Amino acid sequence: MPAPATRPPPARHPLLLAGLAFLGGVAVAVLAPLLTRLPAPAVAANAGPSLAQVEAAVAPALDAARRAEEQAVRAEALSTRAEAAAQRLEGSLAQRGPQGDRFLAAALLLQSSIATPRPWLRELQTMADLAPAGALPRPVAEVLMSHAARGLPSEPELRERFAALMPQLIARAPQPGGLLDQGLGLLRGGFAAIGLAAPPPPSDQEVAIGAVAQQLRRGNLAGAVADAAALDAGLQPLLAGWLAQARARLAVEQAVQETLLRALSGTGATPPGLTPPGRPS
Repeated sequence: MPAPATRPPPARHPLLLAGLAFLGGVAVAVLAPLLTRLPAPAVAANAGPSLAQVEAAVAPALDAARRAEEQAVRAEALSTRAEAAAQRLEGSLAQRGPQGDRFLAAALLLQSSIATPRPWLRELQTMADLAPAGALPRPVAEVLMSHAARGLPSEPELRERFAALMPQLIARAPQPGGLLDQGLGLLRGGFAAIGLAAPPPPSDQEVAIGAVAQQLRRGNLAGAVADAAALDAGLQPLLAGWLAQARARLAVEQAVQETLLRALSGTGATPPGLTPPGRPS
């Protein structure tokens, strides 16, 4: 019996290839949108610092260097001025010589003499004889000469004289209000004297008079003169003599101070900030 004929296998390869191709297309269609949504790789993470970051890091160092340079320039300018001042002082000391030293000593002696109420004519004549050219201007010499023979009250004496004037000044000081208010004030003052009432408050002029006395106690003669000159016009006749003597002392002290500054500087020019006595300021 003959063997049965062998049947050839069915042709499945074309169908398998077609199915695989179809599945691959579907996969591509599904995955493509997902791949496009993935974030880009962080390339900048490994990149170096940006230009702005470098400038921000370097800026403090540049500012510090700029400040150091400015300080060096200022220090050099100060050193130059100090050196110039030292050279001027050295030149003035060299030009002053022995006569200038004796004149300075005479000016210091005169300064100590005018602090007392006694005359200082002899000290002034000695200083004038030793004065170099331009060291004792005529207005200064006239101020000193006008009071040298008699002297001037010292500051303690001026303080005591004003204290003696205060009761008269307070009694003559104008009182605020009318006659009725002034009468009530006097009545209240009388009761206060025997302890039956509180003393009345001081008036504005009484406060101003006390301010002059306080300036004198503090040693501020110029401030006391200015406050006394600002008191009521009715009090000025009582103050006329005191103000004249106080102003004369201020003028003499300023004249001696200017003379000392001229002697120290070695020049005949008026030191800045001072006005020679006898000239309008």
